[in-house]
Amino acid sequence: MLRDFVPDLVFHLAGQAFVPRAIENPSETLEINVGGTLNLLELLRRFNRKVRFLYVSSADVYGNLTSESLPVREKTTPKPLNPYSSSKVAAETYCLQYARCNQNLETIVSRPFNHIGIGQNSKFVVPNFCRQILEVASTENTGLPKEILVGDLNPTRDFLHVQDVIEAYILLAERGMTGEIYNICSGTETKISEILNWMIEFSEVSIIPTIDPSRIRSAEMLRSVGDNSKLKSLGWKPKISVKDAVREIFDYIRLSEYS
Repeated sequence: MLRDFVPDLVFHLAGQAFVPRAIENPSETLEINVGGTLNLLELLRRFNRKVRFLYVSSADVYGNLTSESLPVREKTTPKPLNPYSSSKVAAETYCLQYARCNQNLETIVSRPFNHIGIGQNSKFVVPNFCRQILEVASTENTGLPKEILVGDLNPTRDFLHVQDVIEAYILLAERGMTGEIYNICSGTETKISEILNWMIEFSEVSIIPTIDPSRIRSAEMLRSVGDNSKLKSLGWKPKISVKDAVREIFDYIRLSEYS
Protein backbone atom coordinates (compact mmCIF):
# COMPACT_ATOMS: atom_id res chain seq x y z
CA MET A 1 0.00 0.00 0.00
CA LEU A 2 2.80 2.43 0.89
CA ARG A 3 4.28 1.91 -2.57
CA ASP A 4 1.22 3.61 -4.09
CA PHE A 5 1.21 6.79 -2.01
CA VAL A 6 3.27 8.67 0.58
CA PRO A 7 1.41 9.30 3.88
CA ASP A 8 1.65 12.47 5.94
CA LEU A 9 0.83 10.61 9.16
CA VAL A 10 1.25 7.00 10.28
CA PHE A 11 -0.28 5.36 13.36
CA HIS A 12 1.72 2.16 13.95
CA LEU A 13 -0.33 -0.25 16.08
CA ALA A 14 0.43 -3.46 14.20
CA GLY A 15 2.12 -6.21 16.20
CA GLN A 16 1.92 -9.36 18.30
CA ALA A 17 0.37 -8.14 21.56
CA PHE A 18 -0.48 -11.28 23.56
CA VAL A 19 2.09 -11.88 26.31
CA PRO A 20 1.57 -15.68 26.72
CA ARG A 21 2.09 -16.14 22.98
CA ALA A 22 5.28 -14.06 23.18
CA ILE A 23 6.56 -16.30 25.97
CA GLU A 24 5.79 -19.39 23.88
CA ASN A 25 7.30 -17.97 20.69
CA PRO A 26 9.75 -15.12 21.39
CA SER A 27 11.34 -15.32 17.93
CA GLU A 28 8.01 -14.71 16.21
CA THR A 29 7.31 -11.76 18.52
CA LEU A 30 10.74 -10.29 17.79
CA GLU A 31 10.26 -10.64 14.04
CA ILE A 32 6.79 -9.06 14.06
CA ASN A 33 7.22 -6.29 16.63
CA VAL A 34 10.81 -5.24 15.93
CA GLY A 35 11.36 -6.38 12.35
CA GLY A 36 7.98 -5.05 11.23
CA THR A 37 8.61 -1.67 12.86
CA LEU A 38 12.09 -1.40 11.36
CA ASN A 39 10.77 -2.25 7.89
CA LEU A 40 8.17 0.51 8.17
CA LEU A 41 10.65 3.10 9.46
CA GLU A 42 13.09 2.31 6.68
CA LEU A 43 10.40 2.56 4.02
CA LEU A 44 9.26 5.95 5.33
CA ARG A 45 12.86 7.19 5.50
CA ARG A 46 13.36 6.38 1.82
CA PHE A 47 10.40 8.56 0.84
CA ASN A 48 12.54 11.56 1.81
CA ARG A 49 9.59 13.77 2.75
CA LYS A 50 8.07 14.93 6.03
CA VAL A 51 6.06 12.20 7.81
CA ARG A 52 4.60 12.13 11.34
CA PHE A 53 4.97 8.66 12.86
CA LEU A 54 3.24 7.60 16.09
CA TYR A 55 4.57 4.34 17.48
CA VAL A 56 2.27 2.56 19.92
CA SER A 57 4.47 0.78 22.45
CA SER A 58 3.27 -0.51 25.84
CA ALA A 59 3.50 0.29 29.53
CA ASP A 60 4.56 -3.34 29.92
CA VAL A 61 8.10 -2.12 29.19
CA TYR A 62 8.40 -0.72 32.74
CA GLY A 63 8.32 -4.15 34.39
CA ASN A 64 7.97 -4.55 38.15
CA LEU A 65 8.31 -1.30 40.03
CA THR A 66 8.67 -0.39 43.69
CA SER A 67 5.89 1.50 45.43
CA GLU A 68 8.22 4.51 45.63
CA SER A 69 8.49 4.70 41.83
CA LEU A 70 4.71 4.76 41.25
CA PRO A 71 3.00 6.37 39.44
CA VAL A 72 5.64 5.64 36.83
CA ARG A 73 6.92 8.47 34.63
CA GLU A 74 8.30 8.31 31.10
CA LYS A 75 11.90 8.88 32.26
CA THR A 76 11.88 5.63 34.24
CA THR A 77 14.32 3.09 32.78
CA PRO A 78 12.45 0.16 31.19
CA LYS A 79 12.95 -3.24 32.82
CA PRO A 80 10.98 -5.67 30.63
CA LEU A 81 9.91 -8.99 32.14
CA ASN A 82 8.94 -10.95 29.03
CA PRO A 83 9.69 -11.24 25.30
CA TYR A 84 6.72 -9.03 24.42
CA SER A 85 7.89 -6.06 26.49
CA SER A 86 11.49 -6.61 25.38
CA SER A 87 10.36 -6.40 21.76
CA LYS A 88 8.53 -3.14 22.45
CA VAL A 89 11.63 -1.59 24.07
CA ALA A 90 13.71 -2.60 21.04
CA ALA A 91 11.15 -1.13 18.63
CA GLU A 92 11.01 2.09 20.67
CA THR A 93 14.79 2.35 20.41
CA TYR A 94 14.65 2.13 16.63
CA CYS A 95 11.86 4.73 16.49
CA LEU A 96 13.79 7.22 18.62
CA GLN A 97 17.02 6.57 16.72
CA TYR A 98 15.29 7.26 13.40
CA ALA A 99 13.81 10.45 14.89
CA ARG A 100 17.29 11.66 15.85
CA CYS A 101 18.89 10.83 12.51
CA ASN A 102 16.15 11.76 10.02
CA GLN A 103 14.69 15.27 10.11
CA ASN A 104 11.83 14.27 7.82
CA LEU A 105 10.67 11.47 10.12
CA GLU A 106 8.89 13.02 13.11
CA THR A 107 8.55 10.05 15.44
CA ILE A 108 6.59 10.03 18.71
CA VAL A 109 6.40 7.04 21.08
CA SER A 110 3.30 6.33 23.15
CA ARG A 111 3.13 3.90 26.05
CA PRO A 112 -0.52 2.98 26.58
CA PHE A 113 -1.40 1.14 29.76
CA ASN A 114 -4.19 -1.49 29.85
CA HIS A 115 -6.97 -0.22 27.62
CA ILE A 116 -10.33 -1.94 27.44
CA GLY A 117 -13.45 -1.70 25.31
CA ILE A 118 -16.07 -3.49 23.25
CA GLY A 119 -14.60 -6.01 20.81
CA GLN A 120 -11.42 -6.83 22.74
CA ASN A 121 -10.13 -10.38 22.27
CA SER A 122 -11.43 -12.85 24.87
CA LYS A 123 -7.86 -13.81 25.74
CA PHE A 124 -7.67 -10.57 27.72
CA VAL A 125 -8.88 -10.37 31.30
CA VAL A 126 -12.01 -8.19 31.11
CA PRO A 127 -13.83 -9.90 28.20
CA ASN A 128 -12.62 -13.28 29.48
CA PHE A 129 -14.19 -12.74 32.90
CA CYS A 130 -17.34 -11.30 31.30
CA ARG A 131 -17.93 -14.34 29.12
CA GLN A 132 -17.15 -16.82 31.89
CA ILE A 133 -19.58 -15.13 34.27
CA LEU A 134 -22.32 -14.78 31.67
CA GLU A 135 -21.85 -18.39 30.58
CA VAL A 136 -22.33 -19.80 34.07
CA ALA A 137 -25.13 -17.30 34.78
CA SER A 138 -27.02 -18.64 31.77
CA THR A 139 -26.96 -22.24 33.07
CA GLU A 140 -29.64 -23.80 35.24
CA ASN A 141 -30.06 -22.12 38.62
CA THR A 142 -29.35 -24.74 41.28
CA GLY A 143 -29.07 -22.23 44.10
CA LEU A 144 -25.37 -23.07 44.49
CA PRO A 145 -22.49 -20.66 43.75
CA LYS A 146 -21.11 -20.97 40.22
CA GLU A 147 -17.42 -21.37 39.42
CA ILE A 148 -15.17 -19.46 37.02
CA LEU A 149 -11.44 -19.90 36.40
CA VAL A 150 -9.03 -17.06 37.18
CA GLY A 151 -5.34 -16.38 37.47
CA ASP A 152 -3.69 -14.17 40.10
CA LEU A 153 -6.24 -11.55 41.20
CA ASN A 154 -3.81 -9.50 43.29
CA PRO A 155 -1.92 -7.52 40.60
CA THR A 156 -3.06 -3.98 39.86
CA ARG A 157 -3.38 -2.32 36.48
CA ASP A 158 -4.03 1.16 35.15
CA PHE A 159 -7.12 0.59 32.98
CA LEU A 160 -8.39 3.11 30.44
CA HIS A 161 -11.36 3.09 28.05
CA VAL A 162 -10.26 2.62 24.44
CA GLN A 163 -12.12 5.79 23.41
CA ASP A 164 -9.87 7.83 25.71
CA VAL A 165 -6.84 6.03 24.28
CA ILE A 166 -7.83 6.84 20.70
CA GLU A 167 -8.30 10.50 21.58
CA ALA A 168 -4.79 10.46 23.06
CA TYR A 169 -3.36 8.95 19.86
CA ILE A 170 -4.97 11.67 17.75
CA LEU A 171 -3.73 14.41 20.06
CA LEU A 172 -0.18 13.04 20.08
CA ALA A 173 -0.19 12.80 16.30
CA GLU A 174 -1.17 16.45 16.13
CA ARG A 175 0.75 17.98 19.03
CA GLY A 176 3.25 15.45 20.38
CA MET A 177 6.93 16.42 20.35
CA THR A 178 9.11 14.41 18.01
CA GLY A 179 11.56 12.13 19.80
CA GLU A 180 9.46 12.14 22.97
CA ILE A 181 7.69 9.35 24.91
CA TYR A 182 4.20 9.75 26.40
CA ASN A 183 2.31 7.59 28.88
CA ILE A 184 -1.36 7.04 28.03
CA CYS A 185 -3.10 6.12 31.27
CA SER A 186 -5.85 7.02 33.70
CA GLY A 187 -3.50 7.55 36.62
CA THR A 188 -5.73 5.25 38.70
CA GLU A 189 -4.63 1.87 40.08
CA THR A 190 -7.24 -0.92 40.04
CA LYS A 191 -6.87 -4.47 41.35
CA ILE A 192 -7.84 -7.33 39.05
CA SER A 193 -9.98 -8.63 41.92
CA GLU A 194 -11.95 -5.36 41.92
CA ILE A 195 -12.66 -5.73 38.20
CA LEU A 196 -14.00 -9.23 38.87
CA ASN A 197 -16.12 -8.05 41.80
CA TRP A 198 -17.76 -5.38 39.63
CA MET A 199 -18.74 -8.00 37.06
CA ILE A 200 -20.17 -10.29 39.74
CA GLU A 201 -22.16 -7.29 41.00
CA PHE A 202 -23.48 -6.61 37.47
CA SER A 203 -24.44 -10.27 36.98
CA GLU A 204 -26.34 -10.58 40.28
CA VAL A 205 -25.12 -14.20 40.45
CA SER A 206 -23.15 -15.90 43.24
CA ILE A 207 -19.70 -16.67 41.77
CA ILE A 208 -16.73 -18.57 43.21
CA PRO A 209 -13.39 -17.68 41.54
CA THR A 210 -11.13 -20.75 41.28
CA ILE A 211 -7.41 -20.40 40.63
CA ASP A 212 -6.30 -22.07 37.40
CA PRO A 213 -2.50 -22.65 37.55
CA SER A 214 -2.26 -22.38 33.75
CA ARG A 215 -3.39 -18.76 34.05
CA ILE A 216 -0.53 -17.82 36.39
CA ARG A 217 2.37 -16.06 34.64
CA SER A 218 5.89 -16.86 35.78
CA ALA A 219 6.95 -13.22 35.39
CA GLU A 220 4.01 -11.00 36.30
CA MET A 221 3.94 -7.25 36.89
CA LEU A 222 2.55 -6.91 40.40
CA ARG A 223 1.58 -3.24 40.22
CA SER A 224 1.04 -0.83 37.37
CA VAL A 225 -0.11 2.78 37.44
CA GLY A 226 1.17 5.62 35.32
CA ASP A 227 1.77 9.35 35.56
CA ASN A 228 -0.20 11.05 32.77
CA SER A 229 0.85 14.65 33.47
CA LYS A 230 2.96 14.89 30.29
CA LEU A 231 0.00 13.91 28.11
CA LYS A 232 -2.36 16.13 30.10
CA SER A 233 -0.09 19.10 29.37
CA LEU A 234 -1.20 18.79 25.73
CA GLY A 235 -4.86 19.15 26.73
CA TRP A 236 -5.90 15.51 27.14
CA LYS A 237 -7.84 14.02 30.05
CA PRO A 238 -9.71 10.71 30.52
CA LYS A 239 -13.50 10.97 30.28
CA ILE A 240 -14.77 7.46 31.14
CA SER A 241 -14.25 5.79 34.53
CA VAL A 242 -12.88 2.26 34.76
CA LYS A 243 -16.06 0.90 36.32
CA ASP A 244 -18.20 2.49 33.60
CA ALA A 245 -15.91 0.99 30.94
CA VAL A 246 -16.23 -2.48 32.48
CA ARG A 247 -20.01 -2.11 32.74
CA GLU A 248 -20.22 -1.11 29.06
CA ILE A 249 -18.30 -4.23 28.00
CA PHE A 250 -20.31 -6.50 30.29
CA ASP A 251 -23.66 -5.12 29.08
CA TYR A 252 -22.64 -5.35 25.43
CA ILE A 253 -21.58 -9.00 25.69
CA ARG A 254 -24.70 -9.85 27.70
CA LEU A 255 -27.03 -8.25 25.14
CA SER A 256 -25.22 -9.44 22.01
CA GLU A 257 -24.37 -13.01 23.07
CA TYR A 258 -26.55 -14.04 26.02
CA SER A 259 -30.02 -12.57 25.46
